[in-house]
Amino acid sequence: MSTAPLVLTPRETVLVSRCLMGVLCRYHGERYRFGRDLTREHGIVRRLRARGCDIVAVCPEVDAGLPVPRPPTRWVGERLICDGIDVTATFVRGGQMAVDTARRCGAVRAYLLHGSPSCDRDRGIAARLLAAAGVTIIRV
Repeated sequence: MSTAPLVLTPRETVLVSRCLMGVLCRYHGERYRFGRDLTREHGIVRRLRARGCDIVAVCPEVDAGLPVPRPPTRWVGERLICDGIDVTATFVRGGQMAVDTARRCGAVRAYLLHGSPSCDRDRGIAARLLAAAGVTIIRV
């Protein structure tokens, strides 16, 4: 009896915004964003799991040491200001931590929550640093 050789294909590892995993880590510590309940896994997370992806959750803001809850952070020119304090360096540190995480786990895609000063695909610091490191950013 002949059997085909067992071929193992590596599972894809992806980064996912921790808030999409149901963790209350957004700046205000609340569960809703635009009427969507973020205390349950977002549908994209369930689809990634169903496809067999390994998911690594990141929150660049919390990972860099920002508390939850905290006042909202706003762009003022090219700086990020939170309650009158320039927190740009903290956001950059969190973005660099996300890049380090992506490199360590071999992630080449990141599913990030849009609208965040860290994760927004167009303007977020972590998203821009990840993209510069070769990670494809998918806006959720």
